Amino acid sequence: MTFHTMKEAVPYIYSSLLKAKPFQQEENDALTRAPHLTKELLHTLDLIPSGDKVILVTGSKGKGSTSRMIAAILQKMGWKVGLFTSPHLINYNERIRVNGKAISDKAFLTYLNRHVPAINSITASIQNPQHYLGPTGILLSIALAHFQSEGTDINVIEIGRGGTYDDTNVLENKWAVVSKVMEEHLGFLGHSLKNIVGHKVGIVKESTKYAVIGKQSEEALGMMRDLLGGSAAYFGKEYTVSNVSASLNGSSFTLQTRLGGYDLSLPLLGSFQVENATLAIQTCETVIGRMLPGNLLKEALRELRWPGRLEVVADNPTVVLDGSINRVSAAYLKEILPFVDSRKVVTIIAVPSNKDYEGVIKVCSGFSDILVVTRPDNSHKTFPEDALEVARKYHAGAMEAELLSEAVEMVRTLEPTLIFVVGTQSMIGSAKEIWKDSLMDIG
Repeated sequence: MTFHTMKEAVPYIYSSLLKAKPFQQEENDALTRAPHLTKELLHTLDLIPSGDKVILVTGSKGKGSTSRMIAAILQKMGWKVGLFTSPHLINYNERIRVNGKAISDKAFLTYLNRHVPAINSITASIQNPQHYLGPTGILLSIALAHFQSEGTDINVIEIGRGGTYDDTNVLENKWAVVSKVMEEHLGFLGHSLKNIVGHKVGIVKESTKYAVIGKQSEEALGMMRDLLGGSAAYFGKEYTVSNVSASLNGSSFTLQTRLGGYDLSLPLLGSFQVENATLAIQTCETVIGRMLPGNLLKEALRELRWPGRLEVVADNPTVVLDGSINRVSAAYLKEILPFVDSRKVVTIIAVPSNKDYEGVIKVCSGFSDILVVTRPDNSHKTFPEDALEVARKYHAGAMEAELLSEAVEMVRTLEPTLIFVVGTQSMIGSAKEIWKDSLMDIG
């Protein structure tokens, strides 16, 4: 079995999961996930790096942005950095990067073809029909092979879902980073915030020397303190932020850590990105063991690009893309309104059935003159059949379009001053294609 194109390769990566799906009677990661299979794969291929080359990043919100920021700052400090994130927006390769550059098709296929015999052997040995060799585990093997070949100094690995049972958590990690945690993936991760927090802090293991915790709700913070005690660096105690101000160009803020203070600017919109940046900076201080050179840090932040998070992609009208899939994230959209012409706001929404689509619709209806529910032009996810019905509960004039491309054409005729495109990452990916933006090299 040899793969010649990404189109051939990607279905294979998901084949073990799809085989197990019919046998999974319960959405419970503790029952269905089998990270030991990923560990076996990595051992077989001799790809497990030492813990002092691994930073694991988890959370319910902001883990992708935080991972990207950590990688960008360490890169600016002169390190060669591997970055493993998910999902992608346009090209599958975006999930694996070295110094911001996505893995090429050729390299991806070379590693996958090399790993196929081990993958097939392990999947053939599975006894429990609910278990599977996860797509994340197979991708991780490709990422680690690429990082090994490229000679990375450190690897920033974003956890896929949860923490304890995620395929990435088979790695030993000297550093563990936890962004904001909230109720999500109920069922998969349990049925309460306490269950979810337990899963997330599962990335703090015996091999972990340093844990850095981002801004949390009081409830989640209390639970984390119970589990981790004083061994972690917590937002609001070991590091604090003040003097936050915002404009359409981004945010300015002051960060105080135990090692010193920084006055910084960030070209990303949304106060949540300031939280992510402070978490990333505290992590990098912990990794390097000293204050970061101010000029290099400012340069790293100034050059930051992380698509699909309150991202402005066009003017006249202003077009903003945001990957909100719950009401908490959607509330941040309102922060942009004072900085743009918001006389006529159109919001186009596509949130999958298993996410908080009603919450996103409810929040967006509060600031939208026109509300349109739709689906991405390309996505394997399931979207709610009752999206329009739900939308009209909160916005009597809500409309529906079959696909995002059709929704965009429709709303352009309505002469809006501001267009929000909101929803799952495949929705943002479809929008990126409409507005012609490549993401293979983000610096």
